[in-house]
Amino acid sequence: MKNNLFKYFSLWGAFILYFVFYRTIFILYNGSSFADASIEKLLLSYLYGLKLDLSFSGYMVLIPSLILALSPVIGPKISSRMLAGSITLILAAVSIIEIIDLEVYSYWGEKFDAMHLKYLDNPKQITNSITFKTLIFPLLFSLFLFYAHFKITIWLVGRFSFDFKNRYYWQKPLLFFTLIALSVIPIRGGFSIAPFRLGIPINVGAVYFDPDIMAVNHAAVNTPWNFVYSMKKASKIDTHYDLMPDHVAADLFSKFNGATTKGTPYPSLINTLQPNILLIILESFTAKGVEVLGGVKSVTPELNKLSKEGVLFSQFYASGHRSNRGIGSLFSSYPGLPYNAIIENPFKTEKLPHLIKSIKEQDYQTAFYYGGEIDFANLRAYFNQGKADKIISKLDFDFSSNNTKWGIHDDVVFDTLFNDLKKEEAPFFYTLFTLSSHEPFDIPVEPVFGFDNNENSFKSAMHYTDACLGKFIEQAKKTTWWEKTLIVVTADHGTTQINNTSNGQKETFHIPLLWLGGALAVTDTVISSISCQLDLAPTLLAQLNINHPEYVYGRNMLSTHYEPRAYYSYGDGFGLVSDSISQVYNGEINAYTHQYPSDTLPDYGRAIYQFISNDFLWK
Repeated sequence: MKNNLFKYFSLWGAFILYFVFYRTIFILYNGSSFADASIEKLLLSYLYGLKLDLSFSGYMVLIPSLILALSPVIGPKISSRMLAGSITLILAAVSIIEIIDLEVYSYWGEKFDAMHLKYLDNPKQITNSITFKTLIFPLLFSLFLFYAHFKITIWLVGRFSFDFKNRYYWQKPLLFFTLIALSVIPIRGGFSIAPFRLGIPINVGAVYFDPDIMAVNHAAVNTPWNFVYSMKKASKIDTHYDLMPDHVAADLFSKFNGATTKGTPYPSLINTLQPNILLIILESFTAKGVEVLGGVKSVTPELNKLSKEGVLFSQFYASGHRSNRGIGSLFSSYPGLPYNAIIENPFKTEKLPHLIKSIKEQDYQTAFYYGGEIDFANLRAYFNQGKADKIISKLDFDFSSNNTKWGIHDDVVFDTLFNDLKKEEAPFFYTLFTLSSHEPFDIPVEPVFGFDNNENSFKSAMHYTDACLGKFIEQAKKTTWWEKTLIVVTADHGTTQINNTSNGQKETFHIPLLWLGGALAVTDTVISSISCQLDLAPTLLAQLNINHPEYVYGRNMLSTHYEPRAYYSYGDGFGLVSDSISQVYNGEINAYTHQYPSDTLPDYGRAIYQFISNDFLWK
């Protein structure tokens, strides 16, 4: 039994070495991409890559483990053959994916994933790109790797010849079924110590570690893990993007989204050149909980008071129903999608603009603060791509502060940001993303509205975060940097909580946007034109006189040529709202569940669904 257990873990080690081998081949094969990478960074790609290597190895040992667990029933002869066959097939599949990835990356600089399979629909696109000269070396190299793979597999199968004798008839199944259950830990990416539980499911962003050289991050990505993950993602959206001719969808989308505002006149709201900027993103802060936006009373007294001290955008909408949609919209002006979020696809977000990167290029110091797990929704990879100078997450706080399911309470994160800003040089662009108003609404104070139901628990959590915000602003007013600082307060998304609105209803997506600070030239001002998260980056960059042609979906909402509109994704559909119309399209039933003022509006909902889904698929 001990011999079998040793060989089981040795098999794990062999699979890990297999990935180390292909990671080395990947670096050597694409050497020009790593010309600027130091030896230290190359070695770190192996260290960080171990996370996904362990995860996929966990999947790879499931079938061999199951065979070993059932060997007393199957019999030693059949078990031995099945084990050898399964290992051979698994390693062959891994090698095929790894070899294809070498070529895909050498041509396009991106990892092989499900999106590349779409080229099989039109093989001519592939053959037109291939010549004998470009094909011969990859072909010979592939043959060499397959030969090496075959020899290694034969050695592995011979080396790990398990003991199939029946003297451990009941102990063996118990052992290996236990090991199968424990393999969930590396598959998911580990566990959280405080509180003790399985961690959030691991994602590609967990292995991104370098903000400057993307190639070393790509080297850290486990290729078969990424391919399988992309297949899972693609399966959710691949059937919902052919609702009308492409040119019709493009025309309707362009008509609703409005003409570009680049180069058009707009008023300046700030009174200083190169102001400091603080972006505060409040988790799930719905307008339904903000009295000055028509919400219920007493939930956010600080936000209500602060609205008189700055510029309030009273008809501002989220672009999606989850944080991963909202973050991508705020920083890259990219729309949310019903079944996916672009920030969870690092190879796609590399092609997007990033607000932090755009502002950093103007000699700003940049940082992102979040009290939760930085690998949630690929935040680590996304803000590394944005070249944030500093990324602070729950692991950077004292262990004693990590006492909630999601991480660090908002008051601790706000205090940490405030203390860090005392030491920061101007100009700076810092972002804080709160979390205490996320389910399960765990807060370190007595809940003002009680916790007898979800709505009251949520309102209590909003009230707590609102108090943290108010305290931070009062402290900031006494600093030397206040007079040259613009503070932007908004939310990542809305919620159905409070008044029980539906998931597609526009009220669910109505969120606050408030500009504050000593750098503002105006106060006690309300801008009531309809806008959405897509517009924040181009509007802010225009105020800073930073050129921003690449933020194609967003518009400068202060432009005199701005056409008010907002659109958002939810569940399986899109909603849209303007000064004169509103629509909610449901993709599951392929029908509109709401249209105002009539049922004969243009087919905007389907057009937006198709146009954005296609754009995402081909990123």
